[in-house]
Amino acid sequence: MKLNQSNSTFLPWNRSVPNRNFDNEETANAATTIVIMNCLLNLPLMPIAIFGNTMVLTAVVKTPLLRSPSLILLCGLAVSDLVVGLVVQPMYIARELKANVFLIKLSRTVGFAFCGISLATMAVISVDRFLALQYHMTYNTLVTTTRVQLFLMIIWFIHLLPLSTVVGFWDVPALFTAGRILICVYTIASTISYIGIYRIVRRHQLQILAQKQAAALSNAETANNMAFVSLSKTAVNTFVFYICTIFCYLPWFIYRIVYSDVFFTNPNTAWVFTATLLFSNSSINPFLYCWRLRELRAAVKKTLKKMSCRQSS
Repeated sequence: MKLNQSNSTFLPWNRSVPNRNFDNEETANAATTIVIMNCLLNLPLMPIAIFGNTMVLTAVVKTPLLRSPSLILLCGLAVSDLVVGLVVQPMYIARELKANVFLIKLSRTVGFAFCGISLATMAVISVDRFLALQYHMTYNTLVTTTRVQLFLMIIWFIHLLPLSTVVGFWDVPALFTAGRILICVYTIASTISYIGIYRIVRRHQLQILAQKQAAALSNAETANNMAFVSLSKTAVNTFVFYICTIFCYLPWFIYRIVYSDVFFTNPNTAWVFTATLLFSNSSINPFLYCWRLRELRAAVKKTLKKMSCRQSS
């Protein structure tokens, strides 16, 4: 049974590409199976993202020593990841299973907003680590908690603008175009920052080697080098977060570029899994935080122990 274009637009398995036609009933059934599998993959990711990011936020709130500008940026990332698990993924599952034009548009707009916030925050984290190494002597006066919070509010404001119907961002092609541009900007900013970080660390290592060969280091120089090494470790940690984000976002980005409204062909329905991989970044991030950040890991463990003690009592 061949489905025409007008009917296939509202099929549950045809959310990403409304113009696609299925050649026969067997193809349609296979597409339905893929969509159901995709929804099932999203189900366990939602509670993981909610629980993991909630634990990270709770640990930071209950531990004043962790409220540094860099960790506040991570908290901003955790909040956006939390919303992805609470709102974006349930809405995505609903739009895949239920044929509703308004739900499709709303899901896409909300998904773009909060996934864009996560990617933008990751780019800001990369720039923050570059500034910490480039201006490590004056970093504490240059990057303050208040300025970081203000920057996060600006990011949220910019990405939540499409949620307003007055702005007119309900146009799906325009939304995809804006998303592709922003992803390129954030990725380029992060890449340039980490290239700069590598060059700074490499130059500093050569300077330390030259100083050791020339004469013994003074106490002040030793302390400065130790502080620089500590900042370098934090840069390595955020680089791990960045690589994971790129791994999760890149397949979806390639999919949107290849199968855009301009360069449209009939894609394989397996591409719908790229959205799930993108959402999985919100579930992976809390584990990366606890793996790479010892202080945060200890705070999360302490929070979990307190929760278990309260439940047992």
